[in-house]
Amino acid sequence: MSKISIRSRIVIAFTLIALFVGGAFTLGIHSIFDSTEDKLMSIAMDTKLRLIVTNSSHSNETLKELGLHLYSSEYPDPAIPKYLTSVPDGFSEIKKKPVTYFVYRQTINGHDYILVQDQSLFENEFEYNVFFALRSGFLFTVLVGGLFGWLLARQILSPIVKLSHVFSQRKQQPLGERIIAEEFSDDEIGSLAQSFEDAYTKIKDALWRERLFTSDVSHEFRSGLMIISSSCELLLQHRSKEDADYEMIDRIARASSEMQKLLQSLLMIARAERTVVNPSSTQTLAQISQEAFDRWQLDFSKKKIAFSLVKKGTLPEQKFNADLLLAVLSNLLRNALNYTESGNVRIVLNESSISVVDTGVGIDLDQQHQVLKPFVRGSALPLDGLGLGLSLIQRICENQGWRLSLHSEPGRGSTFTISF
Repeated sequence: MSKISIRSRIVIAFTLIALFVGGAFTLGIHSIFDSTEDKLMSIAMDTKLRLIVTNSSHSNETLKELGLHLYSSEYPDPAIPKYLTSVPDGFSEIKKKPVTYFVYRQTINGHDYILVQDQSLFENEFEYNVFFALRSGFLFTVLVGGLFGWLLARQILSPIVKLSHVFSQRKQQPLGERIIAEEFSDDEIGSLAQSFEDAYTKIKDALWRERLFTSDVSHEFRSGLMIISSSCELLLQHRSKEDADYEMIDRIARASSEMQKLLQSLLMIARAERTVVNPSSTQTLAQISQEAFDRWQLDFSKKKIAFSLVKKGTLPEQKFNADLLLAVLSNLLRNALNYTESGNVRIVLNESSISVVDTGVGIDLDQQHQVLKPFVRGSALPLDGLGLGLSLIQRICENQGWRLSLHSEPGRGSTFTISF
C-alpha cells in the first residue's frame, strides 16, 4: 500500500496535469511556429528568386550585402557546396554550425536556381528568444500547477485534519463531552464526522459497560476470596501445625491471598494501566523462581517428569512484581506440564532472563507466530482451554517492560524466555 499522503497525491496530480497541458501547449506552439516560418519563408524566397532572375542587374556583391547567394545551372558555379546539390525543390532549412541557411530551389525557364540566405541572425536572436519564452512559460505553468495543487489540497484537507485532531484529543475529555459533528458543515465531511461520532459513542458505551462488568466481577471475586481467606484463618486458629490438614489449609489461604493481589494486577493490565510495583509484594528473581518451583514440584512428580531449577551465573538483586512474574511462570509451567509426556522441564535463571524449557511436543513452525495471540491454541494435543494463557503472559510482559521470546522445535520441545 502506498504511503504517500493525500496532500502529496493531490500536489503530484496537479503538477502532472500542468506538465501535460504545458508540454502539449509548448510543443503545439513550437510546431505552429516552425510550420508558419517555413510557409512564410518559402513565399518570401520564391519572390526574391523571381525578382533576381527577372532583374539581372543585381550583382553578386549586392546579393552578398543582403545575405543572399545564388547558384544557377545557367552559369555553373564550380564552388557550389556538396550539401546543396541534393536539396529538394522548394524551401529547406540547413544548419551548418554555427551558421543556419534558408535554401530555396526552383526551376525557372528551364534553368535550375538555388537561392541561399544566411539566417543566423534570425535563428540566434529572435527564434532563440521565442523558444526561451516558451520554455520559461512551460516551467512557470508546472510551478503554478504544483502551487495550485498544494493550496487546493490544503483547503480540501483542512476539515479532515481538523476532524482527525478533534477525535485524537477526545480521550482527554470527560465522557459527557459536546457533539463534535455539530462543529462541521452539512456536507461530506459533516457526514463523516457524524459517522465517527456514532462509532465513537458505541465504542464508549461498550467500554463503559466493560468497565462496569470488570468492576462487578472484581467485587464478586474479591468477596469470595475474602470469605475463603477468613475461613482459612479461622480453621488455622483451631489447628496446630502438626495436624494433617494444616498444610493444606495454609496453602489454600496463601493461594487466596495471591489471587487477590493477582486479580488487582490483571484488572490494571486490562485497563491498559502500567502496574505499579508495590515494595511489599516484590521479590528477587531467585525467590520468585524458587516459589514457582515449590508450587509445581508435586504436579510434575505425579506425572513422573523430571523438574529442576537451574541457576547460571550471578543472579541480579533487582526486585520484580512477584504476583505478575509468578502468574507468568505458572502459566508457562502449566503449559509445559500439559504438553510434556516424558523427559524433563527446567526453570533456567541467568543474569538477565528466566526461561522455561521442556521436552514436550513443541509447536509447529506455522503456529509459532500465532500462539501469543488471544484464543489461539496449539493443535498438538486435544486439551481443553481457550488459548488465553500465552496471550496473558504477553500482555503482562508488555505492561512490565519485559520481552517474551519463543524457540520451539516440533517433537523436541519448547523454550520460553522472559528477558528483563
